[in-house]
Amino acid sequence: MGLSLLSLLQIQGNETLVDAYRDKESGKYGYAITHNEDRCCRPIVSCKPIYDSIENALNAGTNLMKQVKGLDLSPQRKSLVDTMGGEEIANTIDSIISC
Repeated sequence: MGLSLLSLLQIQGNETLVDAYRDKESGKYGYAITHNEDRCCRPIVSCKPIYDSIENALNAGTNLMKQVKGLDLSPQRKSLVDTMGGEEIANTIDSIISC
C-alpha cells in the first residue's frame, strides 16, 4: 500500500484512531486510520478487506499507524512549508481548512 506525503503528515500531526470494518460480500475485514479531532472521525487512509479477523485488521492498522508516527518527516515537512510560503502562511492555511 502506498501512502501520500499528505496522509503521512496527517497521521503524524494529529490524534488518530484505527477502526475496522467487515465487507458484507467476502466476510473479510479491513481497517481505516482516522483523524479524531473533536471526536469527528475523518478517514485518512483505509485498506481493502483482506483480513480473516477483526483482530488481524486492527493489528495491521495499528502497526502501520505506529510506523508512520515513528518516521522522521522533518525534511519533507519543511519543504512543504517552504513551498506554501513559510510557516505563517502554512499555519493560516491549516487554520482555514481545519474548520
